[in-house]
Amino acid sequence: MLPTVLPVLNAIAAAISTASSLLVVFRPHMMSKSREVSAGERFFAQMYAARAVPLGVITAVAPFTVASDISTVRLILMAAMTVQVIDVGIGIRRRETAMIIGPSIAAVIHGATAWFA
Repeated sequence: MLPTVLPVLNAIAAAISTASSLLVVFRPHMMSKSREVSAGERFFAQMYAARAVPLGVITAVAPFTVASDISTVRLILMAAMTVQVIDVGIGIRRRETAMIIGPSIAAVIHGATAWFA
């Protein structure tokens, strides 16, 4: 049985991640730290969001809507956790604290939600 607070925390973490990916579409310099944003940076921000937004939405809603199919919920949450762990690795490589802390918290939340699903 899934503790009530975990799906809510999971949805919040997924919403923050989704919002961040959308923000970067409109403000790519926030991720790249470039003074002048190139067409390539805009392209990659859009490609990133094209994948992150659907994953974020399904990660947020799956524990609430697919409760009868726990295997599917766990698979979605584990995929989201894996993406966040990879983001932590990128944050470590770039030495960006926000890219380490935020995804670390999200990975723990997604993993805990999957574990207790």
